[in-house]
Amino acid sequence: MNNFDKNKVKLQNVILMIAKEIVKLCDENNIPYFINGGTQLGAIRHKGFIPWDDDFDIGMLRADYEKFLKVCEEQLDYNKYFLQTEDTEKYYAFNFAKIQLKGTCIIEDFSKNVQIEHGIFVDIFPYDNIPDKAMKRRFFFMYNHILKNLLWIKCGYGDDTQKNAISYKCMLFISHFFSIERLKKRRKQLMNQYNNQITKNCITSDYPGDILKNEWFEDFVKYKFEDVEFLGFKKYDEYLKNLYGDYMKIPKESDRVTHSNYDIDFGVYDSLLEE
Repeated sequence: MNNFDKNKVKLQNVILMIAKEIVKLCDENNIPYFINGGTQLGAIRHKGFIPWDDDFDIGMLRADYEKFLKVCEEQLDYNKYFLQTEDTEKYYAFNFAKIQLKGTCIIEDFSKNVQIEHGIFVDIFPYDNIPDKAMKRRFFFMYNHILKNLLWIKCGYGDDTQKNAISYKCMLFISHFFSIERLKKRRKQLMNQYNNQITKNCITSDYPGDILKNEWFEDFVKYKFEDVEFLGFKKYDEYLKNLYGDYMKIPKESDRVTHSNYDIDFGVYDSLLEE
């Protein structure tokens, strides 16, 4: 096994350890959650990680997400883990949380120059209702897109190619008229606008293309993932088809997205979690 593959296996092992801790907190505090995106796909198609993949995504409805954050404040082992949110770090621009493993580091091009913690992590995404009416939904998505990009740029996110684009420079100029705090406040207001209403669909702010039906949240079942089980949508087939199309088809090698080529420091875990 070459160094690239060894790093990938070690990264998967560390990520799975973090995911188990998150789910432990959820189970102990009766917080509903679900695996989503490529994690749900991996559970169905591979019974674990997609072989070339190296991240893990968990989703929650907004109310459950807020409860989870409060539980973390009291019960998360802060000697070992770090809770990263838009409220814990000024320059963290995302509307979702990360649970990071302290003493580790993973540097991604998109955020390499941002003044935030960069530990190996698992993402926890909150999902918020979106309006059913087409015109309101169009405005909602447009406003979210503007706020999201202004925050990313204001906080220093973007790789070298993105930062040289004219659109980036225009948004950077506009961002000078707003503080980070003001942009975050406006985004929170927007994302919570329809959570007290019954709607058909919901999204997570930073990845609005991942539209979920609220009816899917009525039934969860456990799916095998490596050596453990995680909750996911019972209607996984409808969910994965909506997200990936023919999800059981293995993509050609050139289309397989992996992050293991990033700069990674496993710290004391370097020799503990090899396969």
